[in-house]
Amino acid sequence: SGCQNAPVTDLSANTDPFARRAELYERLAVVPVAFSTNGRHVGFVGPLDAGIPVGGIAIVEHDDGHVAVHVHDVQLETRQGTREIDAADDEMTIGFAMRHVRGSGVVIGLLTADGFAVADQLRAFGERRVRAATDDEVGRIMGALDGDAATITIGTVRGSGGLPARLRSKGFARHTFMCGQSGSGKTYTTGVLFERLLAHSSLPMVIIDPNSDHVHLGDLADPDATTPEAELYRRVAPSVLVARTRGLPSTVRLCVDFSDLDVDVQAALLRLDPIADLDDYAALRAVTERLEAPYSVVDVARLAAHDPVTSPITRRIENLGIDRWSVWRTEGEQSVTQLDPLGLRCVIVDTGSLAGPDERAAISMAILGNRWKQRRERQPVLLAIDEAHNVLPSSTNNPLLRRATETGVLIAGEGRKFGLHLFLASQRPGKVHPGVLSQCDNLVLMRMNGAGDVADLEETFSHVPPMLLRESLGFGLGQALFAGRLAPFPVFALVGTPLTPEGGGDVPTPWTAA
Repeated sequence: SGCQNAPVTDLSANTDPFARRAELYERLAVVPVAFSTNGRHVGFVGPLDAGIPVGGIAIVEHDDGHVAVHVHDVQLETRQGTREIDAADDEMTIGFAMRHVRGSGVVIGLLTADGFAVADQLRAFGERRVRAATDDEVGRIMGALDGDAATITIGTVRGSGGLPARLRSKGFARHTFMCGQSGSGKTYTTGVLFERLLAHSSLPMVIIDPNSDHVHLGDLADPDATTPEAELYRRVAPSVLVARTRGLPSTVRLCVDFSDLDVDVQAALLRLDPIADLDDYAALRAVTERLEAPYSVVDVARLAAHDPVTSPITRRIENLGIDRWSVWRTEGEQSVTQLDPLGLRCVIVDTGSLAGPDERAAISMAILGNRWKQRRERQPVLLAIDEAHNVLPSSTNNPLLRRATETGVLIAGEGRKFGLHLFLASQRPGKVHPGVLSQCDNLVLMRMNGAGDVADLEETFSHVPPMLLRESLGFGLGQALFAGRLAPFPVFALVGTPLTPEGGGDVPTPWTAA
């Protein structure tokens, strides 16, 4: 246990209980030592003030240099003991409890005078001195692990005194799940991620924005800012296109053609089941086959009205009011599915500007469906879906959302080889379809309030040490864990300041004052 024995002295001479405990801790000091039986997994013990944090880096003094260990867990342990003392000529036996820390981690490399050598396994070693890495050592290690890889700076490493926290740009070629409770800074952090990717990569993005949180991504919060980051962002900001419904300021109108939706999706909009509504489903198919794309829902209704066999389709469209939706393209407008994110860099689809959930679902389905149809082009694009549980729910009775979820599962399972990369954000993991969530390699985790949600994350993201996930229960505003292909090892960071106007936020509460 790393205990250091000391000669027994008479504790009764000191009547201050705190002083007595201090003497005990001094006599039975726990020496900070680390050890490994296989050269990869490292255990360590130390005093309460060892200062080796979970998620941080520990340095083990080794014959070959300094072994760098990524700390996966740190726990408090209690030792029970007894002492015989002489009190008023009578011998007494007292019991006491002494506390220390015990932890474990994995080897990430060897730090020497010549630099840092990446290694996940060394020779096994017995008890060696261990300590927390200095900020300089952490910086050298993280810089060596990143190597020549392109990175984006997301903020600062937790507890490092300002050391930049960098994410590997290439890591976004894997699906990413971002999770955090309301008020954790999730919207703020998402905006910073989008900004950094715009400014420091060439990855095209399509952002489905259900709360209108990112519609100002093309503007600087401070138009007069002259910092290097602001100047760089000012050059890329014009490549951000915002699609919103009519009547709101935007670059283009948020609209689609009815023909942008597959027939089975059109049928879902009309609440048609291919078996239960056999004749009407066949009538819809017959009408659409006679129309040349692009066509509108009004075109379908007019053509269907000419034949008694297909006229029920017209009445269904009118009864459901689908022909009156604002989401349909009119003369002179361009369908959002025809916008080229490869040339525009970033298309923000403000589904929050639409009136109803079915309209929002139709737009989301049109975007996902068309990107999937174009997958053979093998052009990389980041499909970002904020509040993803509203588009890819774990369960739903809405046939349109069921269809959207099926497409999402296809993209999650097979899209990466075609360059389709997902970025999903939600408040709770259990609300997103497991067929999508299970395909996410990257995790961005912010403050969580429920231990049950953290347990769900432990099951889905089993490659992340459980204690690191549990740290999220105590996160402050803007603190996050980045794990997966985004970083060489899971990193705790405090997210930096955004350059663009912050979206989201709570409603002001002036009513708290009388």
